Formats: sequence, structure tokens, C-alpha cells
Amino acid sequence: MGLLPTGRLRGLLLSLSCLLPLAAAPALSQGRPGGQQAKPDHYVLVHAGTLLAVPRQKPQSQMTVIVKNERIVGVARGFLTAAPDAAAGATTQIVDLSDRFVLPGLMDAHVHLAMESSFGRHRAERGDRNPPTGAERAVNAIEYSRRTLAAGFTTVRDVGSDDQSVFAVRNAINAGRMLGPRILVSGGALAATGGHADGLPLDATGDPQKRLEDGTCDGPYECRRAVRYAYKLGADVIKFTATGGFSGNTGTEPEMFPDEMEAIVSTAHILGMKVAVHAYSPVAIRQAVAAGVDSIEHGFLLDDEGIRMMKARGTWLVPTLSASYPPPIFRVPNPESVRLRNEYKAFERAYAAGVNIAFGTDAGTFTHGDNAKEFELMVRFGMPAMEAIYCATLSTAKLFGLDKEAGSIEAGKVADLVAVKASPLDDITQLRHVDFVMKSGRVAKKDGAMTEPFTYPPVALSF
Repeated sequence: MGLLPTGRLRGLLLSLSCLLPLAAAPALSQGRPGGQQAKPDHYVLVHAGTLLAVPRQKPQSQMTVIVKNERIVGVARGFLTAAPDAAAGATTQIVDLSDRFVLPGLMDAHVHLAMESSFGRHRAERGDRNPPTGAERAVNAIEYSRRTLAAGFTTVRDVGSDDQSVFAVRNAINAGRMLGPRILVSGGALAATGGHADGLPLDATGDPQKRLEDGTCDGPYECRRAVRYAYKLGADVIKFTATGGFSGNTGTEPEMFPDEMEAIVSTAHILGMKVAVHAYSPVAIRQAVAAGVDSIEHGFLLDDEGIRMMKARGTWLVPTLSASYPPPIFRVPNPESVRLRNEYKAFERAYAAGVNIAFGTDAGTFTHGDNAKEFELMVRFGMPAMEAIYCATLSTAKLFGLDKEAGSIEAGKVADLVAVKASPLDDITQLRHVDFVMKSGRVAKKDGAMTEPFTYPPVALSF
């Protein structure tokens, strides 16, 4: 069974099968066709002092999570010292978290792994006024993805990278060549000419190839082509900007026509990709929901009609409260900023109305690795701690199409676990201090320290 069974997301299956210790690589033998000997199963018995296996359900004390290779095969009461039904030759590792609170790996539906606000400031302080190169963005994405995993986020969705750097990092992680979270990637956001994510200089605005590479599109035909181009690059998800935002001066009113939005959504869905839309204004949100988008990103000016439509259609809200609290790091003059910073009531009303809410932070507009501050804001603005954890696990897994494979600690699911020293149900700030991380059955962080980067097994040359 694949982690991501439909569409382009199948590529992330590699993240389940490749992240194995180098010593566990298949040995050569005469015992099987092709000379390969089956590698023995590896079990990890995680002793959890308190286990929140399924968010929204009651935590249990003194439990063992039984992990076989990259998947959970069971949860048992008490602290087991041997794996049930283990075949001869299987290896077993015990991880003692008997004084920890264990919960599923966290998910973030809105990050920007190739950027961080501090990086631009540091460049300016050095007197470097040139834009970062693709190579620099790739190096950044490696560092930021590692920080993100260290913070307990085992799966993230990157919804805005200006080049192919995050594609490369995703592929390296999936191949087991480096340490990082499972990443769903959109590539650059699609935008109308002159819109929020239009990055083209004036002299390139009419160049068809540069428009395609930038994701700038006008009219249904060009927008369909932009989606297909992103698909060809290897995108897992499509993101487009329907309005401006904090980091620009294009305002908050619609920047695309409904037929352009519909073209983007229908093309992406045919290709098996979900669609996220950056949208602030009530009109743009309603148009995007009517077009069939899967998630509204930000949604700071969401109104009652938009809430009604989202609930009726099952559209997710990714609130990104962290992007506007404290005031945004982007100091671009924008008369909407002050009003938008006070629009947490949209989040409160959406939650009260029963709109699907996923966990998303907009990390990159602030420091990567500080994603957990979103929990504190969600709780501050009326969401119980258990519900906030549910949003960052099962709810976001449902948005990703992963809820059958991840998001809870249950038999058959991928073994993504994190641990903290005390219950986040009593003190949500505990989630800022994750000191144990397991991704795909592999311990990535223990006792507060990251393990060595994963090493891809060497290839046997035939010459």
C-alpha cells in the first residue's frame, strides 16, 4: 500500500522505503534470483509514558507502539520487550519514552522552504543586493527542512518556491540521501499578470516561455498550460494567488477571473493534484470556493457567506495565523495591513461554524523551526489544545489525501511519531520543545539532538 496512492503524489512513496539504515541494505547472495537476499525485518518498540494515538481520543498511559520497518503494526498496553510474531533473524530496538508524551508526527500545510526573512536581512547587512541564486535557495531549503523536521513536523507542503530548488530537496529526502520531512511541493505559485506572485520584469511580460516558467497566466488556456507545466516539473500540488497580501502592494481584491480559477482547478484535478489558493478578500474566497479549490490559504477577510460555502463544499481553511502575528516582517506600505492583523475573528467564526481547518504557518515569512507557535495562536483565539493537535495531524492528513496512511498512530500507518516532556493538552507550548522525532520508522531526533543525515546506499557499478 502506498503512502500517497493517487496522482503525482505517488513519488513520495520513496520516502517510506528508502529511509533505512545503511546496514540494512540488501546483501548479495546466491539464495534468490538476481542474487539478492531478503533483508531481515527491523522492529522498534516505542515505550510511551502517555500516548495520544488518535487525536480527539483520550490519551493512554504506559503503551508500546510496535513499529516494523517503516510502518506501525500495533499498539499494546504495557511496555513490551519483544516484538510479537517477529520472524527469525528480525532485529529489535527499544526506544524508552516512558517519561514522555508521545503523539503523531506533525504536519504543516503552508511553508516556504527556500526562503526565510532573516536570510534577506543578512544579505542586506553584508551589502549583497543581488537576489539569491537557485543554488543558494537549495542550500537554504536543506537547512530549513532539517530544522522543520527537528521541530517535529514530519510532513509539510511547500506552497511557493521560485525555482526548482525544493523539488531537488524533496527528491533527495525521498531517496534517503538527506534528513528532512516528507515534502509536497507546488513550485512557484501561479498568478495573473501584475498579480501577487507575478515575478516577471516588464521586459519579459510578453515572453511566452518566461511566462510559463514564472507561472504567470491570463485566460483559461494559458492557466491550463501553466498547470500542465507545473505537473511536468513534478509538482505534487498547485498553488495560485487570487489576491494580494502582506508582502505586496497589489491589494486584497480579486486578481483572477472565475474562468481562470476554474481552468486551474479542473486541470489540476484531472492530473491528480489538489489546489491551494492564496486569498484574502471575501469575493476572491467565494469565487475560489465556487471554482472547486481544495484549500483557502490565509483567508483573513473570510465572511459569513464564504464560511457557509466552505462548509457546504468541504473546503479547508489553512489560517496561517503566524504570518500576521506579531506584525508581518514585510514592511511594505500597505493600508490593509493594520486591518488584516486584527482579522482573527475570521478564524474564530470558521472554527465555530465547523469549517474544515488544517494546520499551516507560512514558515519562511518567519523562522523555520518555529512552526509550533501556530498552536499557541490557535488556542489563544478559541480552539482547544486537542483540536489544534487534531488540525496538525489527522485534519491536515485529510487535506493532503493521507489520512489512511498517516496522521495517527494506528496499525498499518507510516511510523511518524514525536514526543515532548509534558502534556501539550495541559500546556500547548510544550510543542515548541519536541525532543524526539521518528519519521518512517527511523529515529531522526533523540534526547533533543538530531541523528546523522541519512546516507543513500551505494550503487554497485557494473563495470
